[in-house]
Amino acid sequence: MTRTDFPAVVTAAGAATRFQPFAATVPKEMLPLGPTPAVEHVIRECLGAGATDVIVVTRPGDTVVPTHVQGLRAEGLPVETVAEDLSHGYGNATPLLTLRDRLASCEAFAVAFGDDILLGEHSSGTNLTTMRNHLRGGVEGVIAAQHIDRNDTRSFGIIDTAADTPDRVRRIRQRPTPETVDEPLAVVSRLILRPSILARLRPTELARGEVDLGIATGQLATEACVLVHRIAGHWVTVGDPHRYFDALRTYWQHHTDPTGVPHP
Repeated sequence: MTRTDFPAVVTAAGAATRFQPFAATVPKEMLPLGPTPAVEHVIRECLGAGATDVIVVTRPGDTVVPTHVQGLRAEGLPVETVAEDLSHGYGNATPLLTLRDRLASCEAFAVAFGDDILLGEHSSGTNLTTMRNHLRGGVEGVIAAQHIDRNDTRSFGIIDTAADTPDRVRRIRQRPTPETVDEPLAVVSRLILRPSILARLRPTELARGEVDLGIATGQLATEACVLVHRIAGHWVTVGDPHRYFDALRTYWQHHTDPTGVPHP
């Protein structure tokens, strides 16, 4: 029987090699933006979009994120942690395989990476809410995207849309050269998916043997209807030191008044 609840999976299981030795002790998802860890921003975004429960998938052995999440749970938030099961392989889709049995009976679920934050939304969860509303009959997934500088396409998964239906994903290409891109539309780590994606999660040569969610979603788009949502706001990441600096700068631009005084 298909359940009507709407869970959100927040991934927080990366090795964060670019943040070593810091990340050996503290996961990058716990890096703060303002007074709040990145992963908590993401959790509250998912709840703002109507998630009935949020499952944060952590790397095995991590106690830092689970301890923080336990504090949020004590406040009454419907959030929990589950350790990633690496027997399914390694990659950014492994958290979904870890939760396969739980997700397979849902009508749909959200996925958000715990080191990526959306700033400047009208209210927290606005983009995910809009994406969920697009998941009507016949649509198997909705993926968020944002325009980037054309010269940066080699660093991202890029969405190609259908010429006659610009909101429909035709394919997702990994790190294409700028001259081959019509619209530099980069994949953002927010998705609303139906359980049909689970059968497509497997290691691929294109992902160097990893289980990659972007590649699987691109495959799904060639076989079924997947829509793109061009996000409102700013997508920032704490995933590496340089981009964390940019994330901090953008955060305070959104959280100071004209005189430069911080506000919540």
